[in-house]
Amino acid sequence: MESKRIHYIDNLRVLACFLVILTHSAMSTKDSYGFYAVIISLLGNPSSELFLTISGALLLPTRIKMKEFYIKRFSRLALPVLFWSLIILLIQYLIGVNTLGITIKKLILIPLSPVTGVYWFIYTICGLYLLAPVISPWIIASTKKEYQFILLLWLCTILLPYISFILPDFYHIDGNYYFILNYFGGFLGYMLLGVYLRKYPIILPKIKAILLIASLVTLAILPILYCYLFNRELINIINNNLSISSVLLVTAIFIFFQNFGSTNIKFNNFINYLAKYTFGIYLVHIIIVRNVVQYIYSFYRTEPINPLIESPLIAITSMIVSFLCVKLISKLPQSKNIVGV
Repeated sequence: MESKRIHYIDNLRVLACFLVILTHSAMSTKDSYGFYAVIISLLGNPSSELFLTISGALLLPTRIKMKEFYIKRFSRLALPVLFWSLIILLIQYLIGVNTLGITIKKLILIPLSPVTGVYWFIYTICGLYLLAPVISPWIIASTKKEYQFILLLWLCTILLPYISFILPDFYHIDGNYYFILNYFGGFLGYMLLGVYLRKYPIILPKIKAILLIASLVTLAILPILYCYLFNRELINIINNNLSISSVLLVTAIFIFFQNFGSTNIKFNNFINYLAKYTFGIYLVHIIIVRNVVQYIYSFYRTEPINPLIESPLIAITSMIVSFLCVKLISKLPQSKNIVGV
């Protein structure tokens, strides 16, 4: 059972990695292609949230001492993130995106702020790592119903922005520091969701599994479709990392892989092999996407192309190139300090 769980989580890691790249692969497009751009955004929406959920499933609860956990987790993150942050700063300076003054400022602020928005996930996961040993005793001791209750409270915080549909002045996306459920919100919920789905996997007969997954995906799409058709000013409220659509899609994807895992040994071995490079791919992909693949595509792109064709093509190309780069770097001495493998 354990090997099966690890295998489907490897599938999730590879998918999440591809969705992250897909999210950042969109190029400028015509207004007539706006709806297709929304679809691409929806497809890539659960990418980072999937990584958070996977992290919860793999790491929580931790049973080692706090100091040992911190050393183990942060030692794997710190040097690779610092290395690629410096590379990105250098590229941004050389191509004229940042002045020398801004580059130095960003360099100084690396411990507090990512050099590129894409790295927000790294800083978020670092904060959650700090919290992991604190909440682990509760995870170990909690019952299934207690766990469901906490997830329900988290879900309530996720639903709060939707009050804007009915009462525009009552609640806004920035939240309220004094709200009663404030401390149950945020990205920690995804990690707790990952623990729950691994500890209590939702294994169903195929027809029931398909119906449940289809229902979750439909419920995820409806708010975004409503906003696109009737009120586009609200689309940023419900199409973000802490939206009900993201939660539903992450849950649907988890359930899919729990119920429909591949039995092809060669394919499974390939996925397991690829999964160990996903952290390195995540770190380098934004350089590959924006400074290599999109740059090359722009030479051959005479006019905007349908995003449903262009974005996946750029994402697939970028993932292959990123993998090859990470694979090549992994052959070097001390490669763990550069790409994590």
